[in-house]
Amino acid sequence: MRVQRKSNSQFLTLADDLLLGAGGEARIYAVPEDPSWVAKIWHKPTDERARKVTVMLDNPPADPMAAQRHISIAWPCDLLLATGRTQRVIGFLMPRVSGLRPVIDFFNPKTRRQQCPLFNYFYLHRTARNLAIAVRALHERGYVIGDLNESNILASETALVTMVDTDSFQVWDVEQGVAYRCRVGKPEFTPPELQGKTFAKIDRAPQHDLFGLGAIIFQLLMEGTHPFAGAFKGKGEPPPYEQRIAAGHFLHGSDPRVPYAPKPAAPPFAMLHPTLQHLFIRCFEDGHLNPRLRPDTQSWQWALEEAESALVTCWANEQHIYGGHLLDCPWCARAKWLGGRDPFPSVAAVKSGQHLRPLASAARSRPAARSDSDFGPPIPRPIPHSTPSQTAAGGSGGRPSSRRKRPFAFAQARNDWAWLGLASGLLALFSGAFIPWRFNWPGFVLGVVAALLGAIGNIQARGWSLDGRSRWIARLAIVLGLLIVGIYLRNAV
Repeated sequence: MRVQRKSNSQFLTLADDLLLGAGGEARIYAVPEDPSWVAKIWHKPTDERARKVTVMLDNPPADPMAAQRHISIAWPCDLLLATGRTQRVIGFLMPRVSGLRPVIDFFNPKTRRQQCPLFNYFYLHRTARNLAIAVRALHERGYVIGDLNESNILASETALVTMVDTDSFQVWDVEQGVAYRCRVGKPEFTPPELQGKTFAKIDRAPQHDLFGLGAIIFQLLMEGTHPFAGAFKGKGEPPPYEQRIAAGHFLHGSDPRVPYAPKPAAPPFAMLHPTLQHLFIRCFEDGHLNPRLRPDTQSWQWALEEAESALVTCWANEQHIYGGHLLDCPWCARAKWLGGRDPFPSVAAVKSGQHLRPLASAARSRPAARSDSDFGPPIPRPIPHSTPSQTAAGGSGGRPSSRRKRPFAFAQARNDWAWLGLASGLLALFSGAFIPWRFNWPGFVLGVVAALLGAIGNIQARGWSLDGRSRWIARLAIVLGLLIVGIYLRNAV
């Protein structure tokens, strides 16, 4: 089959042996004249499809990874015409991406262990972050993805992502005042307000994409667990995902009537950084009745940056990287629960092939599953995980090159707070014994306020709320509170 490029009238030969794949709507061919391109030929070309791609060619989004020579959005680059008198548009050219796999290969523990076993939790955070950046670039240009799911997202072993199947996006034609709608969508990534709807009759909005984005980020960080997956506590067969989503049955929210419990094999929700926990609740619980409350792409990017910077590394296995708000390594506990099957095997285990060996039958007996409150003292003591250099586009996800110690790391909470408590006690004792200050009500009120501020800062600094920037203020507030309380006690006695 011969086709012709519209931009420069070049003829291209697309043979059957160059077929890369085929779907319900089109076939994908390699282009022998230029290996950096692929041709997508529609089974049933229409004028509407031709006009839609024309609008996309005239208004391309800014690729956030262009400076790193990576294509994060596989955008059409030229129309392809049939050779003949009519020269009808039958498809288009787009860049060819290589060395990438479907994103499910990375967040699914089984396929990750087989194909990319050293892709650790740090890279999963960076993949989610780069995905949020790519979606943001599309939304800023006025595009809506519509069918956002794990099959149209590719990822590399350095956490770079590429959005494919871009001609299915919803495109707004400003000149003609027409919206070329996205006619497809997977139910498990469709927001509740669109469940059961006919997509061909609906204009989608960015907040619809934000539901699917939240679901994919949840799966990336929760070992492939869907946000609405759970053990059904009701009678009969468990409802499908579309019914759970439509009913708003997010089991990690605040509604006690949700008829599901976390699956024993699922990681605990508390493993996620507190800021991410808050955004997931906003996305799936608060956004259930009000889609505008779902976190936007910028919020996801900032939250993932914060969570990424708080990651620490386990002494027992440098591939065990987890949130510094936890007191012990969840991956060590999870490997034990899985009977020795490590979700993130060590480099030595991968080199020896031990991570692919079948488990002994005696090792298959599993201890009781761990809940969100089961994380005990830090064993082993973790060290901070450094992040690679970041670009204006959000960073590519290259491997960390060094490790640095961070003073007063909150992953080492027991040591930090022991020293802080000792210093505060000595200051309070000094103030009570040597500072001649008569008791007065303003001083007492100031002491109570400072003590409350210190308590609030203590909670914040331990990662139980959203504001991680108050750590040093929290320490100073605690010292001030104890100092004034000591003065009050001296004068009261």
